[in-house]
Amino acid sequence: MAKKKPSFRAALEEMSYPVKYKKFSKLFKNVKKSDRRFFIKLLKVYCAEIQNKELVHYASYSELNLNQRGVIILLDDRLILAHGKVKTKLVHFNRIKYSRIAAIDFNRQDKNNKDEQYGALFLKVKRKNLALKNYTIRSLKREDLPEIVEFIKMKTSSHKL
Repeated sequence: MAKKKPSFRAALEEMSYPVKYKKFSKLFKNVKKSDRRFFIKLLKVYCAEIQNKELVHYASYSELNLNQRGVIILLDDRLILAHGKVKTKLVHFNRIKYSRIAAIDFNRQDKNNKDEQYGALFLKVKRKNLALKNYTIRSLKREDLPEIVEFIKMKTSSHKL
């Protein structure tokens, strides 16, 4: 009997962090085929700038806006958001340096998920010659939110020095 492959979210939750990006990208061999195609497109095409030796401190399945699913990746010097819709070619790719983050907060309860297993992360990012940009990243695991916020605050304070 064939072994049942996990979903993308489950595979990311099972991984122990920090991990090098090369090992992180090999994760897709163990993911369900329906999830695999979409997330390989997100990471191989849009995240091609990430070097294989870079450390991934945290990665999680997340949702942005209404029905755009994707991934949030925390690296040493930047945060990467790659989100899109499965059936369209429109992909939102944001590379945010920690020094540009103006404010960060989290909400342990996500209004879309009634089971309260997931929460949301709120970011305010400074943009050059423009107003602040707000991001609401939903469907992050509730237990991981304080650690994510603490990690980003630590990185923002070290990059401002």
